[in-house]
Amino acid sequence: MTTNRIKKFRLSFTLLLIIFAVGMTYVSSKQTNQGSEVDQALIIKKKQFVCSMHPEVIKDNPGDCPICGMSLIEKIEQDKNSADSLLNSVVRHVNESVLGSVITVNPFNAKLPITIDALGIINYDPRKVRTVSARFGGVVERSFVKYQFQPVKKGQKIYEIYCPEIYAKQWNYVKLIQAYPDQDNLTVEAREWLSLLGLTVGQIDSLKLTIKPDYHLAVYSDAEGYAVSAGFDPEKYYSGDAQSIGNSLGFNDGVTIETGTQLFKIIDINSLRADLKVRTEDVWLLEKGQKVIFTVAASPGKKFEAAISQIEPLNGGLFQLVKVYFTDLGGHLLPGSQIQAKLQAGNHEALWLSRTAVVNLGQRQSAFVMQDNKYVATTIKTGLRSDDNVEILSGVDQNSKIALNGLLLIDSDGFINTGSE
Repeated sequence: MTTNRIKKFRLSFTLLLIIFAVGMTYVSSKQTNQGSEVDQALIIKKKQFVCSMHPEVIKDNPGDCPICGMSLIEKIEQDKNSADSLLNSVVRHVNESVLGSVITVNPFNAKLPITIDALGIINYDPRKVRTVSARFGGVVERSFVKYQFQPVKKGQKIYEIYCPEIYAKQWNYVKLIQAYPDQDNLTVEAREWLSLLGLTVGQIDSLKLTIKPDYHLAVYSDAEGYAVSAGFDPEKYYSGDAQSIGNSLGFNDGVTIETGTQLFKIIDINSLRADLKVRTEDVWLLEKGQKVIFTVAASPGKKFEAAISQIEPLNGGLFQLVKVYFTDLGGHLLPGSQIQAKLQAGNHEALWLSRTAVVNLGQRQSAFVMQDNKYVATTIKTGLRSDDNVEILSGVDQNSKIALNGLLLIDSDGFINTGSE
């Protein structure tokens, strides 16, 4: 190869190197400029400032919030990635999905006895309230019954009266006996009349030995119980409609009474009535004669049995009144006592679930059903109750595995959200 050709080759190679170097420098500079622009854009984009109390306040420069005056803080943009969407599909509302290890049960079909719970109060039996009225008029010289709920025995003297009216009737009987001493058949009607006026057999017989009857007469009680005022109404006494009856009967010494005047009433506290409030939705299950078992708050260990006597007609309210008449000869129950009753309403075939598995939310009920190794709160509809079981109308079936104690799975910091109403 000649010297000229070698020189030309070296020159050409040198030119190529220069061109390549210039090109690489240009590309590198272009990329650097582009990267700087992108970085600068990111810096500008990220450099925003926001108020921690008012997120709607966003500025490009540091400063104070125009609303509350707090210093703005730099706003950090969060990168969106697949991990966030994955978490969103797993994380749920408090109590909507719960992990735990508890005993599970299945709903079951059975024919169980229906028990309806009710609250009530012991009341007097209005059928056993006796009104004591004056059978003849006069002036009460002395009253022996003056106070509310004063005990009265049968045959007890209840008042003494000055009565010219009764004197005349006794005198007619005495004259008849004196005229016909050996003919008792003639005095039968007269004795019956005196008996209707309230005279005892002893008082009538004593007239045979008297020459002249007296203007004064003692009156005895023909009933036993507790004295209350003439206006006492057992139907209103414990309903809140009755006014205070006070301590005095108002039947005092010296009062003037007329024939037929209501003096006071005598109630029998051994004959009582339980007034029970039953939910209207359960009344259709009840009928006269069904068994009722109730306890008194003061003696929860004692149980008393009776039968439904009367069911009030429906009036559209939340509760209906069920009346149970019974006799308490032992005096264990007192009027005004609060009672808890269980009414036996026959048998009912349905799908049942343990009561502890049902979480009562007031307006609706829920149960924790096992799904994919976790318990999911599920809305259910319930019906009747039988002891410790509740009728299931919808929401779960016999194949559902349900947490036996649903309350154990509830987070105290949140409500159950089943995702449906």
